Amino acid sequence: MKWRLVEEQPYTASMNMAIDHAIYESVANGREKPTIRFYKWQNPSVSIGAYQDWKEINLDACKKHRIDIVRRMTGGRAVFHDKTDFTYSVIAHIRVFNYSIEKAYKETCLCIINALSGLGIKADLENRNDVLVEGKKISGNAAKAMEKGVYLQHGTLAYNGNNKTATEVLNVPKELIEEKATSILKHKRLSHKRVYDELKQSFVFGKDHESGKISQYELIRAEELTRTKYNTIILAPDSFVKNKGACYVERG
Repeated sequence: MKWRLVEEQPYTASMNMAIDHAIYESVANGREKPTIRFYKWQNPSVSIGAYQDWKEINLDACKKHRIDIVRRMTGGRAVFHDKTDFTYSVIAHIRVFNYSIEKAYKETCLCIINALSGLGIKADLENRNDVLVEGKKISGNAAKAMEKGVYLQHGTLAYNGNNKTATEVLNVPKELIEEKATSILKHKRLSHKRVYDELKQSFVFGKDHESGKISQYELIRAEELTRTKYNTIILAPDSFVKNKGACYVERG
């Protein structure tokens, strides 16, 4: 079985989620190979879980810092995405992981752990989807086994650790973030390229793969999903509740 590797490229928050969704559909319908995708965020962003109450984030702080907000297709709590963070998605039929979500989580998170090991940073897996370094979270992951037996997992790896903004927009005490979160640069002075190269090598290790691009079909579908499911709107509590997808903080 051959995998497709899509190199990182920055998109808006809504487009990032729409592209993951479009790739899921492509893999489910047999249009594309199982896919490993790396991506970045054009603007600092917050993604909230599929079933999370939007009131758990600080909307005033998001507007102040011009933070984009998007609702993920996966569950979990809100995540702050800095422009320097690494983000990935793995999309494949669950049969690739012997029909086990536990196995899928473990194999994918091990790619992060092995990459960190290659960078000289010892990490451990906790609660099946959190990667910790010295007891602090450096990578969080969320997954969904969707219709047609397709598994989607996406996650982040913190590079710089913008704790000040994160504490404001996520409505959590600064001390809590400092006690529970960490990042690459807090352990090793490594270039962004060095970390990215190690991540890619770890995710494709042992896989027959080829570099590829997001297809034209996927881009067209993602643009449609951006308008209809993850569409951009001016931030307003009522419209956010009705929208269920993404919202955009008006930029001054």
